[in-house]
Amino acid sequence: MELKKIGAIGGAISLALCWPLAVGHIGQKVIEDGVVSLNNESVQAEIVEYDRGYFSSTVTTRYTVTDPTLAEQFAIDGLPSTILVHSDLSHGLLSLSAVSTLKDMPEFPLTLNTTTQLNGNTDYELTLSNWNQVTEGAEGAIVSVSPSTLKGHVSVLGDITYDLDIPSVEIDFNSGEKVLLSGLTGQGEGKKMNSFWLGEQTMKVGKASILDVSQQPLFALSDSQYSFNSSFDELAKTVSSGHKVELNNLLTADGEVDSVSIDLSFGDLDSESFEHLVNLYQNNPMLTSADIESAIPYVENLFSKGFYLAMNKMAVKLSDQSEFESRWKLTVPEGTSNVAQNPMMILPALTGQLDTFFSSGLVKEYPFIQQGVDEAMIMELIQETDKGYQIHAELKEGNLVFENGQQIPLMALILPALIQP
Repeated sequence: MELKKIGAIGGAISLALCWPLAVGHIGQKVIEDGVVSLNNESVQAEIVEYDRGYFSSTVTTRYTVTDPTLAEQFAIDGLPSTILVHSDLSHGLLSLSAVSTLKDMPEFPLTLNTTTQLNGNTDYELTLSNWNQVTEGAEGAIVSVSPSTLKGHVSVLGDITYDLDIPSVEIDFNSGEKVLLSGLTGQGEGKKMNSFWLGEQTMKVGKASILDVSQQPLFALSDSQYSFNSSFDELAKTVSSGHKVELNNLLTADGEVDSVSIDLSFGDLDSESFEHLVNLYQNNPMLTSADIESAIPYVENLFSKGFYLAMNKMAVKLSDQSEFESRWKLTVPEGTSNVAQNPMMILPALTGQLDTFFSSGLVKEYPFIQQGVDEAMIMELIQETDKGYQIHAELKEGNLVFENGQQIPLMALILPALIQP
């Protein structure tokens, strides 16, 4: 019995002594696999040196920008296209902790702290200290960023969360103009599936302004945000997405606006066709005849399976009495085929509805709106309410059908916009 106890104790001691080495070995494999996964069409990642010790290790990783356009932009901004990252690792009981900094770039005070579990799940916090960059020349500028953080979690399954906090950014152009941002925050969670980001993201801005050479505001806004969500239907193999923009206290060259709200969504898009078309455009902004020819089967498939595009809300509020709001939805029904050979068949196939409101104050404030409303009233296409004017219409067989039964061909509304110089 005593021999068993001694053997167990000895085994435990041996395991304890070997465990840091085991953690280091497992951790190296996790890191090597992680670096390989970072490779894509724009950036090449590789481990230059891995010095594994007993309780700690050091790693040097090289990242090279391989995309010519991105590399050119880096050069214009005075940034190198190849970056070396030095990491100091500590072997914990069940994880690796790392502190990573940019090698040979002391002017860029960026530090990444990570804790990686042995299964590959990682918590991270990227910290930027006070940073100032000066670009000489007539088109140059001084960029100043206050201490900022980006933190979150990455799982081995590709799930990502992040929390961004940038208190302030100031860009002073050598020509005299200035850009000011404050209270920039962001949150998100989701994962990348092929070319799609699935999940939710929100970006908020406390204040933003653009000043001219005399330091007068050309543009300003406050308490504004953009949010995005997307999802994938595993059964139907379709993607859907929603985009919301909330802009408040806008100041532009045309005047002041209390708020602007946009809620746009699209959905039921065949994921394979949509992904191919998005990648084709991203990789070839100037499409050739061969590119267009290769896209035709995917366009056909996209329309034949159907999809929708909806403006759930578009609202502009100039003041308490001056408002505009519109909602509409267009649906391409399933079975809409041969659109590449005959694009004109798309309009008759569309279904949908339109709901628009103009406040009385807005109509009185802008004569050109008043003129249009008066003409629509004569044609009985618009209804007057206590607060303003309302339009309701259905889209059927290529026509907008109003409540009184009158119809206007959709092409008659689109054609003037297409032929404008």
